[in-house]
Amino acid sequence: MNIHQAADIILRSESIFTADSETLFSGYIVIADGIIAALLPAADDITPWRGPQTRYHDLGDKLICPGICDNHTFFTGYMSMHRGVDLRATDNSAAALLLLKAAEQSLPAGKSLYAWGWSTARWGQLPASAALDAAFPHRPVVAINSDKSYCWMNQAAMARYGFTPDACSAEARVRLLAEMLNDATQVKAELRAFMAMLATRGVTAIKDVCFDDAPALLDAWAELEANDELALRVSLVSEPVAAPLNFPFARQARDRFHSDRLRFHGFKLMVDGVIADHTGDMLEPYADRPQTHTLKPVDYAALRQQVLEADRLGFDCCLNAEGDAAIRRCIDIFAECQHANPPRVRHHALSDMECPHPDDIPHLAALEISAEVYAQILLLNQSASDAYMRERGGEAREGQFFDYAALFKAGVLVTIGTDLPLFITSVPDAMYAACCRRFADGTPPQGWQRERSMTRTQLLKAWTINAAIQHGTAEQTGSLRVGKRADIAVFDRNLLACADDDVRQARVVLTLIDGRATHDVL
Repeated sequence: MNIHQAADIILRSESIFTADSETLFSGYIVIADGIIAALLPAADDITPWRGPQTRYHDLGDKLICPGICDNHTFFTGYMSMHRGVDLRATDNSAAALLLLKAAEQSLPAGKSLYAWGWSTARWGQLPASAALDAAFPHRPVVAINSDKSYCWMNQAAMARYGFTPDACSAEARVRLLAEMLNDATQVKAELRAFMAMLATRGVTAIKDVCFDDAPALLDAWAELEANDELALRVSLVSEPVAAPLNFPFARQARDRFHSDRLRFHGFKLMVDGVIADHTGDMLEPYADRPQTHTLKPVDYAALRQQVLEADRLGFDCCLNAEGDAAIRRCIDIFAECQHANPPRVRHHALSDMECPHPDDIPHLAALEISAEVYAQILLLNQSASDAYMRERGGEAREGQFFDYAALFKAGVLVTIGTDLPLFITSVPDAMYAACCRRFADGTPPQGWQRERSMTRTQLLKAWTINAAIQHGTAEQTGSLRVGKRADIAVFDRNLLACADDDVRQARVVLTLIDGRATHDVL
């Protein structure tokens, strides 16, 4: 850029986190044509950069950092939690039934009725399917509760979608989700709202999971890009649910989506279950179930075959594993990929990684496999007394859970995902949980197993430059450097300096992608 060309935006702050350095920078960020044109010390004269149309913000001590990348979102799941009749204000199933009957009046025959947001805590009990059967004998009705643990549904819905009220994981609801995606106009509107919501959290990039080949969803993303409506950089990942890995589809998607705003990244595969309900695969038996390693056996031979073939064809894989046995078996499979297939730049990853065995973490680093951790996960525990880690693992293994310090010490490339809608992306919440090591109620004050935390700087790097490295886009994004894209988030305070008790109060006041504001409350 010519020094005499006026900038579009100039941001000044005492607290600029570039992600290329762990030291905060005080000065100016100059943005022109969507690119960071200059990083200037506070003492420099910015007059040559200012023109009549230049926007200038003196942000004081507000933290400027690269745009946030959520490395595990699930738009389809988020969509299903907000589609149809809003039941959040209802106190019982009778009131909800009245709303459902009213909504039915505008639906054509045969079209399913969706609802969301009701709560067992508010209603006092689980609702009976019989009331829906009586009111809607032929129309499928599905109403998912606020914590995604139960679907109030009638027999017509069970027959159409093939799942039951108390077994309603996203994977179980695959037919329902595919049906919801068929309304192209609605899906595009929901994608716009989804992107706008994430912009309020400082998010400029996501890695989003779709089930199987999801043609309707991919078409919606593509149309938004064609209309210059993408307010995020999106990497699409296919999770096989209704069918095995579809390699012909993946080749087509890779050829179709390869821009700097919309790309096809590879595959996501679920491995074991959840340690909290004894379905995570553990090397040693559960402390509270001494004969149980897992209640959900894993077909590792089939997993190995799929991952090796995906790697051979040049597709990256992210394996979601919680228990130390599952994590170890995944690492072994990735090691075999290195030996079986020709050398190439790989961006394989393990996600979740709730309880890795200490002996396996150096191996993960040596293979250059990324760890996509859920940094907000401790907030699922209401309090220290409610936390399940010691009960499941025993005192000796409690320290294995969420040992972020060990990952960083070994040199593992750590990125962060939320499994959205499990959590909505929040850097302040992640900092509170992963750095301060507090549970939802703020206990314990000193932090649970705080010596195993990540530092605040490590957390910001995981949200930004580490994610860009894992995506293969670090030359363009992930840090604040001259020549890189102006993808930027601004928080209303210096997150690296504020007290533990104040962290969760922080809010994003400005989000830029390519220098264009997607959220601005300055």
